[in-house]
Amino acid sequence: MVPVGFVLLGGWICLEALQVPFGSFRMPGAGFFPLLLGITLSVLALVLLSTELLGDAAATAQVLPARAEVLYLLVAIFASVWLFERAGFVLTMALFLGVVLKVLGKLGWTTTVVLALVGSLAAYVVFGRVLMIALPSGILPF
Repeated sequence: MVPVGFVLLGGWICLEALQVPFGSFRMPGAGFFPLLLGITLSVLALVLLSTELLGDAAATAQVLPARAEVLYLLVAIFASVWLFERAGFVLTMALFLGVVLKVLGKLGWTTTVVLALVGSLAAYVVFGRVLMIALPSGILPF
């Protein structure tokens, strides 16, 4: 039962968030938002669990998604997480955007490559240069 796993995950996030300073509502500390997210995840998982228990069992029996694109997207997300530190932000984002645009957007190759490169570089400029967030460079020099 997936909702039970999410309730447990939300509880673990809340416990870990309580280990760091909470702050106040006017000046939130490092634990404020993780605690809020953990509570939200737990509440939504409980709602999902209740609808699963009260709903039709035959309607919730299907585990695999009906479309293969969902599986492609999950693989792309996990590959991006694995590649992020190794290949760097720009290359990982370009590959992720390329896969998502090609598989889910069903665009042509030229459009996919151009949009993936432009989107990746635009995200790098916004996060790395404007917001000054440290992003992994990976195998690229920037």
